[in-house]
Amino acid sequence: MFSILQKWMMKLNVLLTPLVKFIEKHKKYLSYSLIFLAFLSLGFLFFPDSTGDSGQLAFWLLWVILWIPIFARVFWLKLAQVVMWFRKELWILMWILAFVHGGGYLLHYPTDIWSMAFWIQDGFLSYFAFGFFSLALTLPLLFTSSFWAMRKMWKYWKWLHRSVYFILIFTVAHVVILTSFLHFNFLPLFFLILYFYFKTLEWRGVKLLKTNGIIYPKWQKWICLPCWYIYDPIIGDADSGILPGTEFSDIPDNWRCPECGVSKWDFAPFDESVPLVSYEAKIIQKKFLNPTTIEFMIETVEDLISKPGQYVIFLWKDAEGEFRRSYSIAKKSGKTFTFLIKLTEMGRGAKVLVSLSEWEKIKIAWVFWSFHLQNTKNPKIFIASGTGLAPIYAMINSLENSVDKKLYFTVGRKDELFYVKEIESLLNLPASIHTTKEEVENCINCRVDVDNIEATFDTEFYICGNPNMIQEAKEKLEKKGFQKIYFEEF
Repeated sequence: MFSILQKWMMKLNVLLTPLVKFIEKHKKYLSYSLIFLAFLSLGFLFFPDSTGDSGQLAFWLLWVILWIPIFARVFWLKLAQVVMWFRKELWILMWILAFVHGGGYLLHYPTDIWSMAFWIQDGFLSYFAFGFFSLALTLPLLFTSSFWAMRKMWKYWKWLHRSVYFILIFTVAHVVILTSFLHFNFLPLFFLILYFYFKTLEWRGVKLLKTNGIIYPKWQKWICLPCWYIYDPIIGDADSGILPGTEFSDIPDNWRCPECGVSKWDFAPFDESVPLVSYEAKIIQKKFLNPTTIEFMIETVEDLISKPGQYVIFLWKDAEGEFRRSYSIAKKSGKTFTFLIKLTEMGRGAKVLVSLSEWEKIKIAWVFWSFHLQNTKNPKIFIASGTGLAPIYAMINSLENSVDKKLYFTVGRKDELFYVKEIESLLNLPASIHTTKEEVENCINCRVDVDNIEATFDTEFYICGNPNMIQEAKEKLEKKGFQKIYFEEF
């Protein structure tokens, strides 16, 4: 059942991609439009007979607001993930519609609220009472729907906004009692039970649609690779307007590390079972493979265990102080680790690497990453660009010869090629080497296009390198129905 659901959700994500991109592009204007629509809805007050319509709209909008996180986190619907950032505006719109519904009634019948019949009917709370309580509970949520309130209230903001579950229960009771005068309406009760069932799945971190082959548990902590700042979703980042209880996947893409300022993409899942301690190592070899790529070999004092595809954090030091850089392991033999590192002209890490001498002592830290080879017999296709070859090479080198596999490796020009002989020496590995900016002998002069790759649906794809290349390949593979896609951006 879940495999069928995953297939349909992937198709739906592809189908809704144009809408998702439109919303992302016009996020600011859509936010203003929702606020404008909210104040425009006050016009219902001038039409007493339409207050029932505004109530229905408010009720269904409340359902939409509450189901958005479930579709975003449990079903992993991309549209819901984007719409998550309009929840404050949608809440304001919903509240004004509810105010028009309830407030409009009181404006036209102001004395009813003082009548006992308004509160009690047949010895039980009336539908008026449930509606009034529901509307009253929305007031503190409305006044705190701002980043200023989030920062001031910190974790208490989340506790306050959990009262939305009581609002939902009171609203459902309001609707059920109101409609029971004609016939018993069981649909709101059914949706209420269904909602809390899926909300429980969300609280437990269940994801019915696996994405990128990686599933992270609820409240997964994330570590900033350059500075070791740890993002804890329970705490959030109040100074940046990130609420306590915000999952890392829900943080805006333009968010920056509050300690060192790097982007969200420089974070990795933090494994609390692995202590953030430093280890001593010495440089065995530093060899230039081309003008901008070096093969860097170190030997550790302790025998560290790693999986093919994982990386090491290096603790560098220069005139500005200590900083960190992470590099994927290309080879491991005992206590010896080999890395393939691209040097950028002005890079801080590059300057340190160039200045280091062989047999010099350095310090490293150990952080695991989820981009590693899966222990299966499935066919495997590897796609790498530049030094993204490092973890890919480690994976291929660790595979049994009987496993069906193929490598697609891309660089720009001839002088950027490296590890060609090493690739050719790997047994039973069909390899396709591409150059994109000039024609090179024995290379294919074009980009790797996954549309031209033939593979069975149980094939695992491992992609590492340029983020744009990864995104394009991932989208095309998902569109073709492939599910086992693992990647890491360099």
